[in-house]
Amino acid sequence: MTDVALAPKIAVIGGGISGLAAAHDLTTAGAGVIVIEKSSRLGGKVITEHIDGFLIEGGPDSFVAGKGSVLELANELGLAGQVISSRPENRGAYVWCRGGLHPLPDGLLLMAPSRLSPLLRSSLLSWKGKLRVLGDLVLPKGSIDEDESLEAFVVRRLGREVLERIAEPLIAGIHGAEPSTMSLQASFPRFLDMERKHRSLILAARSVASRPTAGNGLSYFASFKGGMGELAAALANALKDVDIKTGRAVTRLRPDEDGDGYRLVLDDGTELRAHGVILALPASETATLVSELVPEAAAAVAGIHQVATATVTLAYRIGDIPDLLGSGFVVPSVERRRIMGVSYLSRKWEGRVPHRQLALLRAFVGGQHGRELALGGKDRLVAAVREELAELIGLTAHPVLVRTHCWMGGLHQYTLGHLDRVAKAESALAAHPGLALAGAAFHGIGLNECVDSGRRAAETVLAALRLEGTPHVSVGLNSRPWGNR
Repeated sequence: MTDVALAPKIAVIGGGISGLAAAHDLTTAGAGVIVIEKSSRLGGKVITEHIDGFLIEGGPDSFVAGKGSVLELANELGLAGQVISSRPENRGAYVWCRGGLHPLPDGLLLMAPSRLSPLLRSSLLSWKGKLRVLGDLVLPKGSIDEDESLEAFVVRRLGREVLERIAEPLIAGIHGAEPSTMSLQASFPRFLDMERKHRSLILAARSVASRPTAGNGLSYFASFKGGMGELAAALANALKDVDIKTGRAVTRLRPDEDGDGYRLVLDDGTELRAHGVILALPASETATLVSELVPEAAAAVAGIHQVATATVTLAYRIGDIPDLLGSGFVVPSVERRRIMGVSYLSRKWEGRVPHRQLALLRAFVGGQHGRELALGGKDRLVAAVREELAELIGLTAHPVLVRTHCWMGGLHQYTLGHLDRVAKAESALAAHPGLALAGAAFHGIGLNECVDSGRRAAETVLAALRLEGTPHVSVGLNSRPWGNR
């Protein structure tokens, strides 16, 4: 006979940053919460390891400070004093192309130059490519009626050299996607807005650069003294009255027979009842789980692509390696190399190595062209990365530490039509009160967007159950405080 447990009122399926942020807001509002995570740990792709004095990030090593959502949450959790800026003396990234490293021109807003003189002096673009960039100053606005690919947009505004040598390698490190299939509206709506408001990306970038900074005193990217895992740990520690189940997966989600919410079946046969459910899962898992309950949403979410990624972190003695420049480098896909880029973690952040005679590097593998290598096993992955480091920057020394992290379906890709798919899924879910989506699959893959996604889902469910803004609500399964009032 199936064990039917009296569940807390709202179930959060998925214990990554989005799920934890949702659970945090739900408990703050007084709702009973259960968090169910199939892995043995909370935090999702935010994972920090401390090994022999090294601080190793298995997932993101930073967040965009100017967007504010992570900082706001960190302040609520008492982490304000733990936030750090990148090391100013080592800022600046490089691009490896045509056999060597070329510095990215100063003043770039990702791919749009706010200053022309550094671009014109750059060794990264040919003179033909530089002249093509200047065409942006006279080109008209594009059509705003259709979902344009990132490739089409960049080539139209700035030319193919900028796409291949600047935009694509920088974006590959974020999305691991093909610019030819990426939705501009979903992935980088800011650039669409820049064109709409200013016509020229160069003029728009100048306008942005001339504005006062947000004033938080931090660098563009920020992190935590103890690594990004501090955020996940603080969120988990704040969930004092939450039932947290790790090492358990939800295998089925269906309406409760009593018409009072939902019933969840776990992989050990346990059944839980919940009045609301937040699915903070990768797209593929979300689609499977809602296929019985909301097939229209499942079909839409199943169309959101994912791609495998992997990182290889290596530590070296400073005296054994060549001089490193800046904070790292990216590699354009047209170069046909096996890595997407390398980040010099010990040059970017304080406190990542036991002492200054050691260096910590992290190489990125994956995306459309690197999937096989990312999932091909540790030995093959490490060997390939070491070979690439030797060929690209002359680093042939034996590392004193190696750590790998592989993520099957680790990055969601916002391909053309993404916003329509998300809208269809959310519209279908709206017919099921108390059911909401969260996570990197839908409205942004950065940590700020993941935090926003979780908090937005919590607000949606609380509003559906008419608990929004009500502190310290204690609700039994047979009571109905969200009924007519």
